[in-house]
Amino acid sequence: MKKHSLFLFWIVLVFGLIHPLNSVRAQTTAAPDRPVLTLKDIHASAQFYGRFFEGGRWAGSGPVVTFVESEGASTNLMSFNLETGERKQLIDGSKLVAADVGRAIRIEDYQFAPDGNTILLFTDTEPVWRLNTKGFYYLYDIKANRLTPISDRSKGFQMFAKLSPDTRYVAFVRDRNLFLVDLSSMKEVPLTSDGSEGGIINGTTDWVYEEEFGLRDAWAWSPDGRYIAFLQLDETRTRPFQMADLRPVYPESIEFRYPKAGEANSEVRVGVVSIPETSVSFFDTGAWQAGGDSLEYIPQLGWTPMIDGAHYVWMFRMDRDQNDLDVLYADPKSGKTRRILKEKEQTWIDVETGFSDLDVGSLTYLPDGKHFVWTSSRDGYRHLYLYENSGRFLRQLTRGNWDVTDFHGIDQKAGQVYFTATIDSPLERHFYRVRYAEKPSEAVSSPQRISTRPGWHDINMSRDLNYYIDSFSNAVTPTVVSLHRADGTQINVLEGNEALAGLMQRYDLPPPEFLTVPGADGTPLNAYIIKPRDFDPSKKYRLLMHVYGGPGSQEVRNQWGGPERIWHHMLAEQFGILVAGVDNRGTAGRGKAFQGAVYKQLGILEAQDQIAAAKYFGNMAYVDASHIGIWGWSYGGFMTLMSMLTDDGPRTFRLGVAVAPVSDWRLYDTIYTERFMSTPQNNAGGYDLAAPVRYADRLADNQKLLIIHGDADDNVHYQNTVQMIDALQQANKQFSMMVYPGRNHGIYGGMTRLHLYGLITEFVKNNL
Repeated sequence: MKKHSLFLFWIVLVFGLIHPLNSVRAQTTAAPDRPVLTLKDIHASAQFYGRFFEGGRWAGSGPVVTFVESEGASTNLMSFNLETGERKQLIDGSKLVAADVGRAIRIEDYQFAPDGNTILLFTDTEPVWRLNTKGFYYLYDIKANRLTPISDRSKGFQMFAKLSPDTRYVAFVRDRNLFLVDLSSMKEVPLTSDGSEGGIINGTTDWVYEEEFGLRDAWAWSPDGRYIAFLQLDETRTRPFQMADLRPVYPESIEFRYPKAGEANSEVRVGVVSIPETSVSFFDTGAWQAGGDSLEYIPQLGWTPMIDGAHYVWMFRMDRDQNDLDVLYADPKSGKTRRILKEKEQTWIDVETGFSDLDVGSLTYLPDGKHFVWTSSRDGYRHLYLYENSGRFLRQLTRGNWDVTDFHGIDQKAGQVYFTATIDSPLERHFYRVRYAEKPSEAVSSPQRISTRPGWHDINMSRDLNYYIDSFSNAVTPTVVSLHRADGTQINVLEGNEALAGLMQRYDLPPPEFLTVPGADGTPLNAYIIKPRDFDPSKKYRLLMHVYGGPGSQEVRNQWGGPERIWHHMLAEQFGILVAGVDNRGTAGRGKAFQGAVYKQLGILEAQDQIAAAKYFGNMAYVDASHIGIWGWSYGGFMTLMSMLTDDGPRTFRLGVAVAPVSDWRLYDTIYTERFMSTPQNNAGGYDLAAPVRYADRLADNQKLLIIHGDADDNVHYQNTVQMIDALQQANKQFSMMVYPGRNHGIYGGMTRLHLYGLITEFVKNNL
């Protein structure tokens, strides 16, 4: 559910280029005033980054945000009127001296109490896996200038603390249990006590729920403060996965629960705590220790507005294949549940939040307290549907052969529905509105485009829907952040990145060319190609293709590409290598049929499309068909292996670089893998066909393969690469390999990225 009370923390990282440092040099003499692209410029210099606009959280109304401002060693909480430029200090960070640690704390996150006089502060945080979700919380009384820890630090890290709606309590998660603090006495009481490593988890989630559903914070206050709803997982039956840090004299072991495809998941159910009695009960959703795959996941939950005098817990319940979803309402008084909506797909249903375009979930309650908007691909494209809170369907709000990628809200007074979609082109994202009406008989109105400049628009609307911030870029324009009225009228530019844009003009890089190429079945596929500045169509050029290709992803976008795209330009400028990208079947922005074509056969059609695209490029007069390479990371590493080794891949690709690749989907996690493949038990043949390890003997003698992996990768385990190289060795195939000790899936830290891209650059230069 999208929460309009939160304003996404806008950090638009914009990458630029500066004067060269020592690295690979251009083979031709650059213009005197034109810098030369170098690896150190791109991957080891802080001067790459353009300026970014750091927003914060929208205030209750108007163009006002609150944000944390660093000032030396302290942090201040500020209010900023984006229209007038007026800034106001809400908290002086130098006064945040915590007696329990004898120093000032830094504000890393915050939550205002409804009366605005008390603020819950989060500090001294550390990551669990991806994000800094554990740390310590303090209450700050603005009037009294008093800072109070909500609990003793010696008891351990706190997670996901929230003030109750009436500001009488604060609750939080610690060591997999929920705790409640009465703010009048600061007395702390446990709400659950059965949490344990390798066992029960209360109020937060396991590794795979966090990674694949985007669910970390798994508890919520009811709007009246009378109840707490929470997710409980039991990972007793899930199997632990071991890794080791081999850098110390004696290796240090790392163990965590990681359910691989076809293996047991954590059991899951939803509990409710009555406040202040602190009694706990659980709803019968059929998913707890029931066996079978029909009721497997509860990926989202929250509270409804008042419905017939009561608030209910809403939750999604899904089967293991993730193509059958029920929206349930659960009564905290009676414990009974009822289904108010059902969604079924032949392939899969996307519900995860925080990834790619799917960052708002599927269910949004409207401020009128009477309706919700449901997002669904039931007609073949992702669209918005209006329901009464009871679950009665009213009407479809958007319709067309295009996807809604983000729903921003409905201004019922103005009669407007605001959303982002692919109407003009799947290569771009634009901001639109349609007329809002509740009557089922009323026809869906035609969308009106609000954003104007061609390219990619990331939109964030104010809570009152009267303003929005547009983070815009395109293939040749670094990110520009601007404030607008809801009708599109620009008020001012919040960050223009003029200096970075000026630097890019000095580089004078030719823009990527967008085109379509035929896939294996003739389907037109979106593509781009990067050429050197001195491109001569009468010459023959070698080609490197960059691929990701996973379901719902998108490589071909009219959007600022950052350092990776600039590195591709470096390859073109210095070595005369063309760089291309192709969005195969299964990728985003072109409807459910295009995306769902890869169901139960990951990597098969996608690789066929990449091979067909490579052949198409190879038939171009200026491409040397005997020197085509491909590279990718993560799913792109998997795609690199599949494209090189299956069908005509050995005769098509001379070179491949696979970074952190999946080599067998049986080695990857349940939720992601089974969403697209079902289980190995139900689809053994599909898993066999989609495993690069089974094609190791097809690596041709003239093909050059480089495999790269971090040995502390908790996501795509290094085990994938070990099994791949074992298969290659058993097939007596020669290849190259690089391991990054102690590095996770991102393979970064220190000089790691410079080393990695330097390695790939040399490999491409020497072998392509």
